[in-house]
Amino acid sequence: MLAATDKYKVVISYDFGTTFSGASYAFTHNQNSNAEVFDVQKWPHKGGNFYPKTPTLSVYKISDPKTLVDWGHGAKKMMLKPQAAKENIILSNFKLNLDESLHKGIAANHRSPVNNIADYLRVLHEYVLEDVTRGFAKNYDPSSFRYCLTVPAMWSDLAKSTMRRAAILAGLVSQDDPQDRLILISEPEAAALYCEKMCEQVNLNKGDRMMICDAGGGTVDLIVFEVLDDRLESNKRLKEVTKGIGESCGSVFLDHNFRTLMEEKLGDQVKRLPAAAMNNLMDQFVDNIKPEFDGLDDQYLNIPVSVNLAELNIDTDCLDEGTMALRADELKEKVFEPVIKRVIALLEKQYNEVHDKNLSCIFLVGGFGSSNYLFQRVHEVFDSRVKQILCPPRAAMAVVRGAVYFGLNPRVITSRVSRRTYGINAGLPFDERLDPASSRVVRPDGSIRCTSRFLVFVKKGDEIPIDHCIRERMFVYYGTIKATDLMLYSTDGDNEPRYFDEEGVHQVAAISVPIPSIPNVATGERIAYTVRMFFGLTEVRMEADFGTGVIHKIHCNFDAVNKYDE
Repeated sequence: MLAATDKYKVVISYDFGTTFSGASYAFTHNQNSNAEVFDVQKWPHKGGNFYPKTPTLSVYKISDPKTLVDWGHGAKKMMLKPQAAKENIILSNFKLNLDESLHKGIAANHRSPVNNIADYLRVLHEYVLEDVTRGFAKNYDPSSFRYCLTVPAMWSDLAKSTMRRAAILAGLVSQDDPQDRLILISEPEAAALYCEKMCEQVNLNKGDRMMICDAGGGTVDLIVFEVLDDRLESNKRLKEVTKGIGESCGSVFLDHNFRTLMEEKLGDQVKRLPAAAMNNLMDQFVDNIKPEFDGLDDQYLNIPVSVNLAELNIDTDCLDEGTMALRADELKEKVFEPVIKRVIALLEKQYNEVHDKNLSCIFLVGGFGSSNYLFQRVHEVFDSRVKQILCPPRAAMAVVRGAVYFGLNPRVITSRVSRRTYGINAGLPFDERLDPASSRVVRPDGSIRCTSRFLVFVKKGDEIPIDHCIRERMFVYYGTIKATDLMLYSTDGDNEPRYFDEEGVHQVAAISVPIPSIPNVATGERIAYTVRMFFGLTEVRMEADFGTGVIHKIHCNFDAVNKYDE
């Protein structure tokens, strides 16, 4: 299983975010609880205010929409130039294209999400490697670097697989590298590992539980962990005690609400307003109003000169010498509360998953998690039920720094709770009282089977140790086919399905198991093989064993799915 062995000298983590992305790293020779983690702090085209992340923005030419022109702060600056909007395509929030529930559609440059993400990861990775190898890491061959990539807990198996594919296309690792050279961890789990370092300061001890609310630009993910070791122990282990949940209700939805409010105030002139003027208003919101808003104080906008003040749909007492006053109550009602209420609802739902309602601490992390107003509202709702509600230092870096700790010691998380029920389509004994006659098949050995049954491997809510292997003995008739195809299915429902084609059951992988050459076995003879599945890690891993001494790693074709379309 995964281990930070001597073959990996440096761990580099990437937090590919909806609005901002970051990177951190550490050396594997220091794996204790005091391992020093370094953040990549300098980014291209960035001066002035310190923020150790770079915008998740990509620019493509309209005339050549497949070639990345600039990224990050450079992309933002490029779009400020005259005529830039007419010549270029800027992609933002494209991480959300991997959330199938949003039905975002095709990107503006008409490329697939995996290619757009790979383009961005490639330039991010190239820059980070250059930055990292300026220091002590230059003594190591880059082939000895391990990578840890964070993904939302709410993502489907397809989305996680797409991120791995994008990372390979981007050149982080190659297809032939060991699986453990690139490891994925859910964002709230990574944040939990960062917050775990604070257990001593906040008096969390063995048996105490902490809820992590990782509120980022696109998604809000929640998860509850129990501390398994005494506060004085180093490298404390964590046990997941609830099914992590999440939703796309991050801070970009505040941006959307604010843009709608601005369009309302600008009235008809919004149609003829230069793109740069609207971008100026949005930048003021993102940089100043959003992080500082507390629900009490009014906020102020500097109106671009291209805006005709006489045409604004606002009271005259809200306008003074090119400055627009935004009342706190209006911002709460139209911008913040619609999103904050969704976050609070998620917190309530996750809290109710804790069977005895015994929760010691809520950690708010992520860029949105650092919001003053979100912190205040969570306090209002949960102060009487939870001992402590905290926003730790450098909360925006909690995920990427925690991912480094995971890369150093992947076994710190001892178990996970399955978010779905997984199984395969299998021919199980036919029951004439329950099964449709059309599914009845008589096998060559005389057995009567139902061909549409759902064979459960993991149930929703099952607690799965990371090393836990689920085995199933399968059969095939030798020589009749070169490979046997298995379909992996899952359902988010609470009830165990009987058939693979029931409503709510979705295919998540097509698994091709090659049948090896086996001496002294006659054509048509029934032979057994074992399918092993590992569900305790962030990704599902599978293998098949025909007893020949060779373990066949199963290729999961995550493209051959219906993508959870409703």
